[in-house]
This record gives sequence, C-alpha cells and structure tokens, in this order.
Amino acid sequence: MKTKIVIYTLILAFVFASFIGCTLGPVEIEEIVVCKNVDDTGKPIEPMDTFPSGTQIVHVSIKINNMTSEDKITTKWNYLETVEEIDTADFTTEESGSGYTSFNLATDLGFPSGRYNVVVYLNNELIETVEYSVE
Repeated sequence: MKTKIVIYTLILAFVFASFIGCTLGPVEIEEIVVCKNVDDTGKPIEPMDTFPSGTQIVHVSIKINNMTSEDKITTKWNYLETVEEIDTADFTTEESGSGYTSFNLATDLGFPSGRYNVVVYLNNELIETVEYSVE
C-alpha cells in the first residue's frame, strides 16, 4: 500500500512539474530591426536605417517570445515628410511559440527620398517606433 502511495505521489509530482515546465512566460517583442532583406525564418539580413534612392522594398524583422493564438502584432508604416500613413499590417498565428516574423513595404517606383517610421504594436499596445530614411 505504501508503495502505491509513493508511486502515485511521484506520478502526480511529475505531471505537475511537466505543467510548470510547459507554461509560457508573457508574450514579448525582443527586437525590431529595419533591414534590406530577411531569411526564410524572418530573421534580418543586412540591417540598415538608411536606404539608397530607388529602393523598392523595406523589411522589418520582429523577434517575438511566447506568442499565442490570442496575440497580434500590428505595424503602421508612415512617410514623415507628409505625415502620411502608408500601410498597416497585422500578424497572428495559430501555433504558440517564439521566433521571427517579418513585414515589408514595397513599391515598383522606388520610395521617395525622406524619413519614414514603422510603429509596432503588440495587442494594440505601442511597443516601439523604428525609423529609417531613403536618400
């Protein structure tokens, strides 16, 4: 009888420990990088904040930890010379986890010279504003 109690206690302890080990911490954005390109996982390639005239695409790579299906990342792209919002995009996922995601803004004609920013929100809360320019 004592052996069964010990075994059941150990099983419960392992089950409880596995639940503790599997819980995610709070969702957080670890880094936001403006870059020339991203790899297949969304990781930044050639980070930069000044792009040459004629640039047709700009990427923003975001490293996120503990994202769940209830979380949402939003980017708002702005051209600061005219105080114009150019684009807004959202990202959600069906699978919980950590890693990179990326957004991009493209134009066939190339971006006009000037200053730009990307405002990044997590669950409608402002996280960071990153700036870049085209010269």
